[in-house]
Amino acid sequence: MAQVVLQNVTKTFASSPQTAAHKGVKSPKTIASRPVLNRISLTIEDGEFMVLVGPSGCGKSTLLRLISGLEMLTAGDIWVGDRLVTRLPPKQRDIAMVFQSYALYPHLSVYNNLAFGLRRSRAVNKAQIPERVHSVAKMLQIEDLLTRLPKQLSGGQKQRVALGRAMARNPQVFLMDEPLSNLDAKLRTETRTQIVSLQRQLKTTTIYVTHDQTEAMTMGDRIAVMNQGEIQQIAPPLELYRQPANRFVAAFIGSPPMNFLPVTFKANQLVHPAFAIALSTEWQQALTRYSQQTLTLGIRPEHIEIGQKPGAIPATVTHLEALGSETFVIATLAEDQAIQIRVNADQPVAIGNILQISFPLPLIHLFDPVTELAIRP
Repeated sequence: MAQVVLQNVTKTFASSPQTAAHKGVKSPKTIASRPVLNRISLTIEDGEFMVLVGPSGCGKSTLLRLISGLEMLTAGDIWVGDRLVTRLPPKQRDIAMVFQSYALYPHLSVYNNLAFGLRRSRAVNKAQIPERVHSVAKMLQIEDLLTRLPKQLSGGQKQRVALGRAMARNPQVFLMDEPLSNLDAKLRTETRTQIVSLQRQLKTTTIYVTHDQTEAMTMGDRIAVMNQGEIQQIAPPLELYRQPANRFVAAFIGSPPMNFLPVTFKANQLVHPAFAIALSTEWQQALTRYSQQTLTLGIRPEHIEIGQKPGAIPATVTHLEALGSETFVIATLAEDQAIQIRVNADQPVAIGNILQISFPLPLIHLFDPVTELAIRP
């Protein structure tokens, strides 16, 4: 097991001559490079389960491939334990990777898929291979599948075999690139619980890539939220939820996403065409330099309160999504500003109803109009 340290990791892909010509670039010498990752610095502690999450194209899978050695860095360094592995080939990094596609050898049995890497490792005593394979199979509950071929397995079974092949090598680091995306919803939930349990049992440093923020929140010790090749925030799951560093993180973490409303800070209030919120002294001090400026107010659907009280805001229900245990309401404020509200399933709500809602001051978020960074009292 080992700590993984990334120092100013940068990756740039050059545009192809064909692409450049299509865009009207006359000479290949003028082809611009496209930065995919920009000076990423990140430390994953020994035994930690770190999740990289972000939208498609943000660079998270590329970062994983750089750590594994499947891609070469443009700049920066990568350390695994006390070894600088930046220029080492993949086989010398003592890292095992689980891919989105199961990448099993179709002509080999489950047993031979699990044993494949061990047989090619000089560090493994060949006499110990059967014991290690059966130990991993028992841990993953696939002992009765060892004689089957991959085509005879379900999607969940294939994924467990892929995990087992990585585990059998007993590497210093596990890398997992969206390993659950090919599974159905029920099996995905079961498998992610199993992966977390196995990681805690093995205590192997794990870096897990996903675009699913639910997976990230339920699996990671810490989460690194990425966007456009940069890390936006690194924090434990609840800290990301409660104290997002900027508007992007606030919108990405949480389901359904946070509501955003334009408000103006004046006369110690947040003023919107539909409401005015009186601020505490702490908030007033934090917003001193934003006087008369338009800010972005964020409030999560589950934090909006419903009920008649002083300062309540009328909201007209336009759409309902009943999920059984809860109901999501889409309502409009003044100037047709849409807002989403989560209510209890037993609360009677119908389209056309006018709800009286309020935003608890301790649960609102405010963001700078230019930088979109969070403003904190």
